[in-house]
Amino acid sequence: MKVLLTHDVDWPLHGPGIEHILARRDRFDSETVLKVVREGYNPYFNIPELLSFEESYGVRSTFFFRYMYDDGTSIESYKEVLKELVNGGWEVGVHINDASTLESIIFEKKVVENVAETSIYGSRVHNLNIEFKNLPLLYKAGLIYDSSITFNKYDVDVRNTGYLIINGLIVFPITIMDAYLFTYMKISEDKIIDVVDKALKTAVERGYMTILWHDCSLKMKGGRMYPKILEFLASKDNLEIVRGIDAYRIVRRGLK
Repeated sequence: MKVLLTHDVDWPLHGPGIEHILARRDRFDSETVLKVVREGYNPYFNIPELLSFEESYGVRSTFFFRYMYDDGTSIESYKEVLKELVNGGWEVGVHINDASTLESIIFEKKVVENVAETSIYGSRVHNLNIEFKNLPLLYKAGLIYDSSITFNKYDVDVRNTGYLIINGLIVFPITIMDAYLFTYMKISEDKIIDVVDKALKTAVERGYMTILWHDCSLKMKGGRMYPKILEFLASKDNLEIVRGIDAYRIVRRGLK
């Protein structure tokens, strides 16, 4: 059993701004909100904490970065973070803004590669905004795997486990996403581990499940359960936590 750990970096390094955060203050505990008000603290940037948690269990994950963020900030602002990820053995993928044309995908992939100074093999489209028919464009652009598809937002679903092969592209559906847990699925914080356990049991026959946990959610109610999820996964003897590229290589070896 392979569990793909992935993180989408949706916001620029400086975050969305105080007004945005305070408009969503109910997502955070009072101590975090106070820190935002008094210090201008950005609770959306949590990559260092994610690395620390994963390092403590000896595991590595995949981080998907956008080439440009909504306020026009370039991925260049993440250059030192990217260097730390690559040097530490984490994987960097491209979080594609525009997957509608081959040219846009190639461009975004190259920008992320140039700043990260590493080859990019995997992708996830921002907001999962890609049609099934356009998935082959990713492969034509030089990507070899993707994780932008989910077939059911409301429950753990066997269709969101395992992998698909579409015109040469290995596709890992998203089995669990933090945002969906707290919206469509309406899962309370104390039931999150139960859902992860259910997903593992659902995925066991297909051999793969994919977890998406945004770095921006780590300080939010519900999102702060990530360390507990890691602890739970690490307690299992019958699974291996892998990056996207590791899962891809295992799949390819099995196809030979």
